[in-house]
This record gives sequence, structure tokens and C-alpha cells, in this order.
Amino acid sequence: GCLSENRLAYIGLRDIDAEEGRMLRASNVHVFTMREVDKHGIAKVMEMALSAIDPNGFRPLHLSLDIDAVDPHFAPGTGTAARGGLSYREIHYIAEEMAE
Repeated sequence: GCLSENRLAYIGLRDIDAEEGRMLRASNVHVFTMREVDKHGIAKVMEMALSAIDPNGFRPLHLSLDIDAVDPHFAPGTGTAARGGLSYREIHYIAEEMAE
């Protein structure tokens, strides 16, 4: 079957256009923008995201990394040239946390 929106978490969003913002607010997707990453740190954001999508820690998880989430300083080939994305270390931490 299809995956419910409430089982999805987007981390590191930035430079969202108005229509994308409306669609995300109308959805049940758990959204963590770069503002939240800056405010709480990547470890806390990962904790919040995992708690939201898998509160009991039993579900299988899948990580899909959109290179556009990464700051162009660390991923110069990204199609999103907007500065202020995830750092190499933040991406690495996300992968480490998912591997736990």
C-alpha cells in the first residue's frame, strides 16, 4: 500500500516557494526547516523527526537524501544554489543516526 504522509519527515528545508509551503502545511508530513536545525541542532531535530514518524522505534526506516538540502559549499553540484543548507557533518550525523 501507500505510505501515509505522517510517516514522512523532511529535514533541512529552505527556500520554499509559496505553493510548496501551502502544500506542506496542508499535508501531514513532518517538516523541519533549516531554522529548526539552527535553533535545536541536528541531533534534536533527528530525535524529533524519528519520534514523529516512529514513536515506538519499531518501524523499518528509509533515508532518501536530496542533494538540494545540502549547502552548495559542501555539494557544489546541487541544483539549488541557495546558501544555508545542511553541512557535511549534519548529513553525516543523519546517516549515523539512521544506522543506529
